[in-house]
Amino acid sequence: MRSFAVLLTLVSALPCVSADLPSGESLMARYIQVTGGEAAYAKIKNVSMAGDIEMAGRNVAGSVSIVEAGEKAYMALDFAGIGKVEECYDGVNAWESSAISGPRLLEGDEKASIRQASSIAVITGWRDIYKQTRTVGSEEVEGKPAWKVEMTPKEGQPETFYFDQESGLLVRVKSVLSSAMGDINSDLEMSDYRDIDGIRSPLTMTEKVMSQNIVMRFTSVVYNGMIPSGRFDPPAEVAALLARKR
Repeated sequence: MRSFAVLLTLVSALPCVSADLPSGESLMARYIQVTGGEAAYAKIKNVSMAGDIEMAGRNVAGSVSIVEAGEKAYMALDFAGIGKVEECYDGVNAWESSAISGPRLLEGDEKASIRQASSIAVITGWRDIYKQTRTVGSEEVEGKPAWKVEMTPKEGQPETFYFDQESGLLVRVKSVLSSAMGDINSDLEMSDYRDIDGIRSPLTMTEKVMSQNIVMRFTSVVYNGMIPSGRFDPPAEVAALLARKR
């Protein structure tokens, strides 16, 4: 899952390599198991998440809303005094609409990045997204050892997943976000896992980008709920860009 690069305008030790490293495939399988199991994930058709977002130390706060259905993903950030930023992948097209910079179609690595933002698709269909996984060592995350796994997608730039060695939970994802400002390094940590409808889900996500800490705390997570009609449809200004593209 990525934050909007336009928001940023507002504002590592070597791995220990061992012959006994668990495979990336086995760590993904363990993560699926400890967070609910394949049978539970197979029942998920969509997820809606809502909560608060803040830029730590910047006195910037607002609301965050995420809706995912299959590989479709929509995210909105709404800040008082700043406005709303939306980002969406509808299964074919990817776009961004910002109160600051206006509408924009996403292509290339930017499009690939938002396609990978759907946590449901990444978990249940990770083999369709990534062509290679490789465990490269162990590294501490918040004082606890984690397995470090390089994930190479079929499209877009490589990512690094960190799985807590004791719990098996995914606790960090490092990636490079492609944006209008160029490539941006992202360090996303997941915590406060809780059982919701049989799925252990992280309710706090902290993303470190360009010396900023963006904290999202979700107060509502609903699986297989009603998604508003047209949730993944582009707004008029984006639809106009798509029409010119055809």
